[in-house]
Amino acid sequence: MDLWFLPGLLGGLLALVFGALFTKAVKDKRTNGELKYGALLYVLGLCCLVFVVFAVWAYFYDENIRETTSELIAVVGLFLGFGLGAIFCFGEYFKVKGHFDADGIEFYTPWTGLKKERWDDLVSAKFNASMYWYTFEFKSGKKVRLSSYLLGHGEVLALLKERGHNL
Repeated sequence: MDLWFLPGLLGGLLALVFGALFTKAVKDKRTNGELKYGALLYVLGLCCLVFVVFAVWAYFYDENIRETTSELIAVVGLFLGFGLGAIFCFGEYFKVKGHFDADGIEFYTPWTGLKKERWDDLVSAKFNASMYWYTFEFKSGKKVRLSSYLLGHGEVLALLKERGHNL
C-alpha cells in the first residue's frame, strides 16, 4: 500500500498543534505594555535563509540543474519563495514594534507605518480567524492589526475586555 500522503498529513497536524500551543503561550506572556515578536519569527526567517543558501548552492554546484528546465524552475522557485519569506520574517521581527497603556496604542509596521490612537476612539474590535489577527478600527479610519503571534497581544485583549469590548 502506497502512503505518499502520510508525511504531509502528519506535518500539517503537527503544525496545527504547534501553532495552537504557541499562540496560547504567546497570549499569556506579559510584556508590560510592549508589543513585539518572539524568537519564533526570527528562527523561521533563519530557516528560510538556509533554504535560499541551499538553492544558490544547488544552482552553482549541481550540473544537472542547468540541464533540466524543470529543476531550474524548482531551484529558482525555492530561491524566490524562501527569499521573500526570509525578508518578510526578518522585516516583521526587527521592525514591528508597539507600546500600549490604559490610554491608547502606538504601533509601527514597515508595511503600514506608524499609528498612534486612543482607546476612547476605538470604533470596533474584531478577530479575523483566517489571518489570525485582531483588527482595531478607530474614529480616524485607521486600522491596527495585531497578530496573535505578537507578544503582549493578550494584555491588549484583557485591557479591551475591561473597557467593555467583546472579543
